[in-house]
Amino acid sequence: MKTGILAIAVAMTLVGCVTNSGIQPDGADAYRIMSAGKTGFSSSASMKSDLYEKAAAFCGSKGRVVETIEQTSQQARPLGGFPEATLRFRCVTRSAGG
Repeated sequence: MKTGILAIAVAMTLVGCVTNSGIQPDGADAYRIMSAGKTGFSSSASMKSDLYEKAAAFCGSKGRVVETIEQTSQQARPLGGFPEATLRFRCVTRSAGG
């Protein structure tokens, strides 16, 4: 019983092992943020979602919204290829229609 609980606790800890580059300038009026899993148990889909949330908060603090320039992601691969995601974006003024 204790071994099962320990295994679940370790697995839950590994799921949250993701590094994030922070938002970096990337060209004229553009930014990039990257995320990489430290284990194969992270989901690139959840990393993408987290990147968009961070970008939206960053742009929102400037009174603007996110415009995606490029988005890439890759799931975990055999033999140590951990999941990763990258978002390149700019902050733009919200259009009158949306």
